[in-house]
Order: sequence, then C-alpha cells, then structure tokens
Amino acid sequence: MRIWQARWMVRLAALTAALAFMISIGLAQQGGQGGGGTGGGATGRGTPTPTPTPTPTPTPRPTIPGQQQQTQTPPPQQIWVTGKVMLYDGSPPPDSVTIERVCNTSVKPEGYTDSKGHFSLNLGQNNGVFADASTSTFPDFDTPGFGGGFGANTPGNFGGAAGPNSSLSRDNPYWDCELRARLPGYRSEAVSLLGRRTLDNPDIGVILLYPIAGIQGFTASATSGQAPKDARKAYEKAMNAAKKNKPDEAEQQLRKAVQTYPKYAEAWYQLGKVLETRNHFPEAREAYTSALAADSKFLFPYQQLYQLAVRDQNWKDVVDKTDQLLHLDPYEFPQAYYFNALGHLQLKEYDAAEKSAQEAVEADRKKANPKTHFLLGAILIQKQKWAEAAASLRNYLKAAPNASDKDQVEKALVQLDQQISRLQPASPNSAEQQ
Repeated sequence: MRIWQARWMVRLAALTAALAFMISIGLAQQGGQGGGGTGGGATGRGTPTPTPTPTPTPTPRPTIPGQQQQTQTPPPQQIWVTGKVMLYDGSPPPDSVTIERVCNTSVKPEGYTDSKGHFSLNLGQNNGVFADASTSTFPDFDTPGFGGGFGANTPGNFGGAAGPNSSLSRDNPYWDCELRARLPGYRSEAVSLLGRRTLDNPDIGVILLYPIAGIQGFTASATSGQAPKDARKAYEKAMNAAKKNKPDEAEQQLRKAVQTYPKYAEAWYQLGKVLETRNHFPEAREAYTSALAADSKFLFPYQQLYQLAVRDQNWKDVVDKTDQLLHLDPYEFPQAYYFNALGHLQLKEYDAAEKSAQEAVEADRKKANPKTHFLLGAILIQKQKWAEAAASLRNYLKAAPNASDKDQVEKALVQLDQQISRLQPASPNSAEQQ
C-alpha cells in the first residue's frame, strides 16, 4: 500500500471512530436516551423546564356591603392541534382514524382524520366524537408511552417540568396528557402534550401506526393485570411521586410494589428508570433485567438495556439487546437498527453492520436521525465501497446541512472522490496521449 493510501485510510478510520465517540458522549449527556420513538421511546428523556409565564394580577372587583364576594373560575384554555396519521410504510391509513387524548387513567376521543390522515381539532371541545366501549375505560395504572417515558404521561426525568400548580399546567390543562391514534389492527405512537401552550404552533407532526400482525412484543406488560391491589396501589403512588419530582418516594413505592408482586414487570421497569435518572446504572440494569425475567416480551426494558450498553461501550451487549428488541418488534424502535449497526461496526462485523445501517435509513420514516446516513457511509468506507460511501455522506450533509462535523465530512468526501477517480479506467484518448 502506498504512503498516501495508508494515510488516507487512517484518516477515514479516525472519522469512523469519531462517530462512535460522539454518539457515546451524546448519550451520556442525555441520560441514556436513544430516540423514538417518539417513542418509542426512547430515550431518561429529559424535557427542558419551561420558563414560567408571569400570571397577571386580577383587578379587584368592588363589593357590596354585606355581600360576600364571589370568585370567578377562569374559562378553560383552548388548545388547538393539527397533525397527520400515517402507516409505518408512509402510506395513508385505510380508513378514518380516531384521535384519542389519554390523561392519567382516562381515554377520551377528540376527533377523526380525513381520508388522507390529516386532523385538526380543539382539545376538550367534543369535536363531534362519541365515545364507545373501547375508549371509555383504561387500565388503573399508567402504561409506558411510546419511547419508554417514565409513565404514560410524564417525561422520563425528575426535572419538575410541570405539576398541578405550575404555570405550565395553568396555561395548558392537558400538560399530563398525550395524543394517540386508534385504528383496529394497528398500534399507535403517542405524542405528549407536555410543554404545549395555548399560542404554540398547533402542528404536532406525524403519528405513525404500526401493524400488530407479526409483532411478538408488547409496550405494556401482561403481568400488570395480575398485580394484587397492594402492589398496584404502590405503583400508582410511585407514578404520582414521579410527577411531583419526588424520586426518593417513587423509588420506595416501586420497591414496595415489586416486593409485594415480584412479577410486576412494569414496576421493575419504572424502578430502573428512577435509578437511571439518579445515575445508579448497575442497579438500573438489574431492575430492567428483572423486568424481562418477569415478562420477556415487554419491549421497553430491552431499549433501556441497550442504551446502557452503549454508555458502557459494551458493543456485544448492544448487538444482543437490539437483536432481541427488533425480533420482538421490527417497527416501533427504528433507532435500534441504528445502534445495532453501530455495535456490529465496532465489532468489525461489517456485513451485518451494513445490513442494519440500510434498515436504519429505511426505518427513519420521519427523517429524524440524519446520522443514519453518516453511519452507513462509515461502514461502507470500511468495506471499501467508495462510491456508495460518498453517496451516503452526501445524503448526510443534505439531511443535516448545518451539522457540526460538516467540515470533517467534506474533507472525507474530497478523499473519497480522489480515490474514486483513481480507480476509474482510463479513457482510450488518455491512453493514446501517454
């Protein structure tokens, strides 16, 4: 190998190594979040604490002597939302879809989509929707929302972003709710309404529907329905403590729940989330493992375990956990393909890495992770597929034109183009000239 070729390969290898380093650092800063997911989640999912909105001082009303002053109840805030429902493959749903609002332990239908999947509705205003038996009830406990947040309607942290008396909840009575779509035969993403205010842009984006057929895993554990009353009560207390930014109490109640009912997979999972947000990573890993021991088809613990493995740069475990997750559900966790490819790349298993990276690009329906193109390009470099690698890196810059590593990628592209030109066969005219 010539000297320039050796130096060139070293620089490209450094580019690949820098990718893994940036991902690991990013995950560490995000407290292990992957993601969704939405959600799916996945991922804890820190939500910035909104700046409190000053509450105007009401003008005193004159009172009539001997008459008690009445307190007026302010009218409820109106939250207008628009969006679109799509099937996982990007096509519109085959029928009109019901948009539901899930708040704590209740489910309320809010409106319908049109024939192309679009919806526009004013929350809490009925919108011409009638509840049926399938939406009038909901389990007595929170189930993890898409992406594995801490409870269905709260973020996966204890940042105190909102509470019953916060300025956020005063400006948005639905701060602890989420929206989802309902269509028989499909499972929906969930979009949190946390942080949404009255005058915000009403567009909440796309809600994806995933086919239930072929999916072996579940986003809610089947063991929860068998939990005894005392365990479920402890779980509910833990969820309330989490919403009030009381991690000590949440942990205590969750430990009580799993002690009362050791097969309580969702309680084990939420205990892991509490421990992870407090940087108790070995204990969190044990809790997630206990959740899977109780219910091996419960999906979210796999997501948390592979994120912890990425943090530890345990690439074999990353591959194992993402393989298991994607086997149970190949649709709802697109970032698992990304980290599966990264794990195979670090293990120098380039064929498997390329396959997963291609699937990661395909699975990123919302174009939320431009790094899928970057990762695929890095893998193709290792396989010496120069032209395909260059195309992937250009797709990355097109998807992320203001990327912080833009200069580095452009330098790699210059080197790739030089290599491609050297490998192109010389034209007949150039041969005659020589």
